[in-house]
Amino acid sequence: MNQRNTAATYLVIGAGGAQGGAVARELARRGMRVRGFGRRRETALAGAEWVGGDLADAGAVAEAFTGVTRASVTLPLTADVATSATWVRNVVAAAAEARLERLVFNTSNRVPAEPTAVEIFESRRHAASAMLDADVPVVVLRPPVYLENLLAPGVIGVSSGGSVTLSYPLAADRRVAWLSHDDLAAITVATFHADDLVGATVDIGGTSVATGPELAAAFSAVRNTDVTYHALPADVFEQGLASAMGPVTASRVASTYRWLDETGTDLYDGDPEVVAQTFGISPTPLRDWIATHTRSCHE
Repeated sequence: MNQRNTAATYLVIGAGGAQGGAVARELARRGMRVRGFGRRRETALAGAEWVGGDLADAGAVAEAFTGVTRASVTLPLTADVATSATWVRNVVAAAAEARLERLVFNTSNRVPAEPTAVEIFESRRHAASAMLDADVPVVVLRPPVYLENLLAPGVIGVSSGGSVTLSYPLAADRRVAWLSHDDLAAITVATFHADDLVGATVDIGGTSVATGPELAAAFSAVRNTDVTYHALPADVFEQGLASAMGPVTASRVASTYRWLDETGTDLYDGDPEVVAQTFGISPTPLRDWIATHTRSCHE
């Protein structure tokens, strides 16, 4: 497991982010040769090679792909459709030139079946389509909502009276196949060698599909305290997000949740057996993740 595979170099585009960083760390843990690419170097990737650059720079992207056999691609959330198209064009050209054996594209979100007016959904739709149409062996992974989102400031709140509230911008009855970054990484690594999936688009998710109250109940059981779920209005969510991501990105992200509210679509629902059946991986159970990644709700 930990013996280095010197025959392959794995490129992780977006290794400086939470999702790409998890993929890079999982590859390194398995002894693979890792090359990260991005504007911001991930200092936690000990031993990994790094190519700095912007996805809009075709030369920098080509350099990153030189000598690479497999690549994981996660695009920033900041892009509009046109900018994303430029990034994808550069990635596809570099991957084809490198004669890549496998490219795994993580859309970072599910994509509705029909076109919408939501920029994040549509930039991902166009990116996935362009990559699948390229002369490169591609697999598209479409995750739901990440468990790590629950660690953001303000999601878990404790009142002066001691009551605990779990606030998230999804309706209480919305079913979500919550997935962790570590599980995304394990699925991505498995996909690198799953020849039968080339050309496929797979909606991935965790085994614990839960509504808001069911999510709160899991926190209650693990942390031995009463936790209630509150469906946070998208406008309030956007205001909180703007301080961390900037107003433009916050608006784009919030628009996905507004669309879900308006349509009532269970976009983040899923079959809890898909990941095990398709990739041979058992995602982390919800309560196990809560026990490992969250502190006492009163701390």
